[in-house]
Amino acid sequence: MEKEANIVNFISLDTLFEILGNPTRRVILSKIAKVPHSTSELANELGISRQAIHTQLKILNSYNIIEDINPDEVGVKFRIKNNISVRIEISPNYYNVNFRTEEINEDSKSLKLEDVSSFDKKYQDKEPNNKIKYLGEKLKEIDNNLKNLEHQRHELVQNKQCIITEIKKLMEEQYRKKLESSIKERRQKDKLIKESLNLGEEIFYTIFFNPEKYFRKINIDSLLDDLFFSDMDIDLRAKNRVSIKPLLKDLSKIIEFLHEDEDDWFFDI
Repeated sequence: MEKEANIVNFISLDTLFEILGNPTRRVILSKIAKVPHSTSELANELGISRQAIHTQLKILNSYNIIEDINPDEVGVKFRIKNNISVRIEISPNYYNVNFRTEEINEDSKSLKLEDVSSFDKKYQDKEPNNKIKYLGEKLKEIDNNLKNLEHQRHELVQNKQCIITEIKKLMEEQYRKKLESSIKERRQKDKLIKESLNLGEEIFYTIFFNPEKYFRKINIDSLLDDLFFSDMDIDLRAKNRVSIKPLLKDLSKIIEFLHEDEDDWFFDI
């Protein structure tokens, strides 16, 4: 059984989008992804002052997006750190933004970064021109495989959207009135009832957006992050945290596979 990859989220999505929203930073990242550059080299090529480039590099470096590769030499060069990925999926019934870094585990069949030693002996014996041609063919093969996987993934995401649409239909037809009735037992003001009902449905759909994440025990903090993002004001986050548990109780009254056990919540499907 393969070990799971080590995944570390080190900056929030909102911060990442803010970083990538700056056109100068995007150009810098595009350049150093291909060839490591120093501050002066970037300044000369982009026609921007060294101080301005230094400021942008400092921001990228502070968030662990880039690294210097020769810190002890004059004219330090920078490159992007390994294995950062961002994926965005938006549709009328599905919203997901995934940002992660991933370290390939030792059991993986993948090549290690900057290491082609696992290629067969025929590759090692080739002349440089033939090695480059061979590697180019390998890249083309990988791109074709990625294209096929992306097509398969698109079909799976489309199927997921259809299933969520059906879940929403069932929620509207079978459970919404029951949820509203349960909330009314705790709430008096119409505005608060409507807000609670909206939040209750949002919690319900958030769980189904990523059932693998919430299968079995539900982590309230993870649910908060998916509902409100991690940069929410600490007081507002605490307020919403208090709101979630009663709504989970309301949902558990009408949905038998969502239940509480000593202040923990479980989603059994």
